[in-house]
Amino acid sequence: MAIAEECLKRPVQSFLPVNDAGRDGAFVGRWNGTNQDGGKSTIQCKFTSVAGKKLYLSALGDEIAKVANLVKQGLADDYVILTNHEITGNSAIQIEAAFERAGVKNCQVLGNSWINTQIHGSARLRMLAPRLYGMGDLSQFLDERAYRQAEMILSTMGSDLQRLVVTEAYRKSVTAISDHSLVLLLGAPAAGKSTIGASIAVGAADRWKCATIRATTPEEVRAHIDPDVRQFFWIDDAWGNTQYQRQSAEDWNRVFPLMTGAIHRGSKFLVTSRDYIWRAAQNDLKLQALPVLKRSQVVIDVHQLTIEERAQILYNHLRMGDQPSTFRRDLKPSLPALASRADFLPETARRLSLKFFAGSLAVLPYTLDKFFSRPEQFLFETVQNLSDACKAAIATVFLAGGKVRSPLEPEAFNAAAQAFGVTPAEIRAELGSLDGSLLLLALDDDGHYWTYKHPTVSDAFSRFVAGTPEMVEIYLRGARPASIASEVACAGIDIAGKPVVVANKLLPLLLERMLTLPDSTLRTFISYRSNPRFTAMLLDKRPDIASVDFYAPIADDLDTGFVLSLQNQNLLPITLRDRFAGAVTRAAMESGDASVYEEPRVRDLLTDEEFAEMEEALRLDFPTTLKSLISTHQEQWEGDVDPEEHFDQLSKSLESLISNAIEPHRQDEIAKDFSARLRTAIDDLRRTYEQREPDETLVAASRSAESGPLSELFRDVDA
Repeated sequence: MAIAEECLKRPVQSFLPVNDAGRDGAFVGRWNGTNQDGGKSTIQCKFTSVAGKKLYLSALGDEIAKVANLVKQGLADDYVILTNHEITGNSAIQIEAAFERAGVKNCQVLGNSWINTQIHGSARLRMLAPRLYGMGDLSQFLDERAYRQAEMILSTMGSDLQRLVVTEAYRKSVTAISDHSLVLLLGAPAAGKSTIGASIAVGAADRWKCATIRATTPEEVRAHIDPDVRQFFWIDDAWGNTQYQRQSAEDWNRVFPLMTGAIHRGSKFLVTSRDYIWRAAQNDLKLQALPVLKRSQVVIDVHQLTIEERAQILYNHLRMGDQPSTFRRDLKPSLPALASRADFLPETARRLSLKFFAGSLAVLPYTLDKFFSRPEQFLFETVQNLSDACKAAIATVFLAGGKVRSPLEPEAFNAAAQAFGVTPAEIRAELGSLDGSLLLLALDDDGHYWTYKHPTVSDAFSRFVAGTPEMVEIYLRGARPASIASEVACAGIDIAGKPVVVANKLLPLLLERMLTLPDSTLRTFISYRSNPRFTAMLLDKRPDIASVDFYAPIADDLDTGFVLSLQNQNLLPITLRDRFAGAVTRAAMESGDASVYEEPRVRDLLTDEEFAEMEEALRLDFPTTLKSLISTHQEQWEGDVDPEEHFDQLSKSLESLISNAIEPHRQDEIAKDFSARLRTAIDDLRRTYEQREPDETLVAASRSAESGPLSELFRDVDA
């Protein structure tokens, strides 16, 4: 498909193996690019798994027999044979002549050497067909630097790239990163985001010769952005791995302008996030600083797979997994129904293909339904049933926050060994046995490290720990404080992503482990993860965390959440409340911040007298304030953002202030003055604004798959 679209430059349609009427695929127009509006064509694929095998006319007898009917229907003006067989010159002449005698106007045989030439000559083709990176010698495409980067990226995928199916989500991702230099991959856990991200990252090193950088924090992005180098940033789970990490939102807001500037200088960004984490993050992120992130065409929901794509994913995993042929044979009648399930996930298909996860699975409707409908429960039960040494191996990674360097230092085993009553030697042995199933030995610039094969392993192990009080204590004693702050919640607090719940009797231990963390981390913990009992303990030991400044817009300031949480817990110090009330008034007067009207909880923290004084001041000074704000905002424009988007947030805030704070009889006059000044400022900036030249785009090919019994696709799954 990728070769036909990229090299023959025509929208291609593929057909399922059943009822294909003698055609594996078709495209409209002449194969060589002439007469683009004329004729319908047939593409016939003849592939072999035997290296060096030649294709002769005798092997095409069945296809020649079908040609007359295709010609009669007007479906074979051109007939293109794509094959990985080797083709001699004489065979090509004989085959083409035979098909043309049968009525085809123009037959062309494109064999092994032609296909290899196309692959070697087109980085775009290799990016469209990412399995190529997992099936050959990358050094023949990439220089030494890019090869090293690609090798590290592929180490995080194991054999997954060879099983990857080029889905519509993947094609949209490639187009988005090409056209807009940024793609945000959204999806539920186990939907395949990281696999798509990794394959595109390898393609970026090949196609754009980008220096590829894996980053997980805004600090890493800021540290590595180079204005003089074209870079590719792969940011996996940007706002949290399994739970939304609010403490990082403000740091991301400060990095967004740098990312916008880097995009205009040719760098590219691939960002992944779980869908529920992205929904939570949008409330705290200032997306106007990275406007491309708001455009719907770069937000790819990788969970929206077609039935045909699910079927191909299921087929690939089963054919390349380690389940015996007897299991696949028994399973084959159920595969079309499994591919048609709305709750189908690529990660579930991977687990079904492996004896580690499904070796004892009974091939019955009930058990298969449970396997697909409750993947989290099934994985949790798998973890529960592991040997103590295996659990200790996972715990070693878990206690290190999901990543631990290999070879492990002796002390890295202590907490897990104590928890499960095993020896470090047993843990070392089980790390190797779990590689590729639950854990993964990956590679980065600093060497090898152990991590989870899939983030859902962390979900399952967190649930296991949370359900065992003794394990929670061991976790609190052995995990790093920064990991604790992002993974636990106090009793009574509900957070998406299955945190480790700390019972009240363990709060003194939690306090002991967290006391040395930075102020900002502790404030965020109080805002979203702490109950009143623990908040009081923290404020008693660390009163300095209540010393905080506030910045406009107040409603978006993360520390506002801290103040509101203290208020809800009846623990808000009066001095902090007074300071917050003053900040709200100043933000409205000096920055045009309408938070006091847009967030009821902010208004509730002001007394009626404070609120009345603020409104009076706004009414007296608003015309002067309006002029000053627009002028200042115009001076702050840096040239990388569309002027309309640059003024978007200020415009909305000022409109809100006018409609809420200004007397009704003055609103029309002030609104007209505001609109005129705003229009003048935007027009002034637009005259100097230069749109970035769009990057080269991939062939936007239209595809469809004809409906038909999916069972035919699985005909040889047990071979």
